[in-house]
Amino acid sequence: MKLALESRTDMLDMVQPFADFDWILGHKVLEDEEYARHYADSTKVKFVDNSVNEVGEPLLVEDLRKIFDLVGGSYVVSPDWVGDKVKTIVAFQECSKEFGRPRTVGVVQGSSFEEALGCAELYGPGWIAVPYDVCSKKTDPPWLMAMRRALVVCNIPPERHIHLLGFTSLEEFYWYTGRPEVVSMDTGVPVLLGLQGKDILEPLETKEVATYNQMEQMELTQTGWTAICRNIALLRRYLP
Repeated sequence: MKLALESRTDMLDMVQPFADFDWILGHKVLEDEEYARHYADSTKVKFVDNSVNEVGEPLLVEDLRKIFDLVGGSYVVSPDWVGDKVKTIVAFQECSKEFGRPRTVGVVQGSSFEEALGCAELYGPGWIAVPYDVCSKKTDPPWLMAMRRALVVCNIPPERHIHLLGFTSLEEFYWYTGRPEVVSMDTGVPVLLGLQGKDILEPLETKEVATYNQMEQMELTQTGWTAICRNIALLRRYLP
């Protein structure tokens, strides 16, 4: 499984060499020239994210087009709304017209397992992304989020290229062993935990606040950087 790592602007040159591809938060490109410049200069495969988890509402398709062109994107994550299958599907159709289906990553959403799986079916073959909180609430414990997402992922037809939006627990990866369609994941958790002086082997307590939003407020120390490197290395050991 390929890994992308979210990190704030002042840590991009330190963290991104450990990533297999770029995961670009769209709202940061619009508000931070240095962040935008870093990814515009990158030669890696670039996914432009709609930033719904960080700002509460996804970026509009016209904004995603501006960001995509600015950084030289490879793929774009279509706008999505937590638990709202219909609104998400309509946005996916609009995004596919703008960027083409091969470049558009549809996000699996729904208020139930049946709706989420129906959403994945409507997207058809190609890239789709499954959020860490699919069929869950932000206040649910991460271990429960992991079980629910695994249940969704393991029932998606194998003709898809599945990206995991965010990290829940190391134990979740057990369910994806022998499933080559689960190809990638983005996360800032190893970075955040390192900044907090925590080990990724310890279970996460909550996912209520977006990981990126938390790390922006924290000081980077030498001890924290050592912990970040260790967490990234440990995470890779568990990836299928």
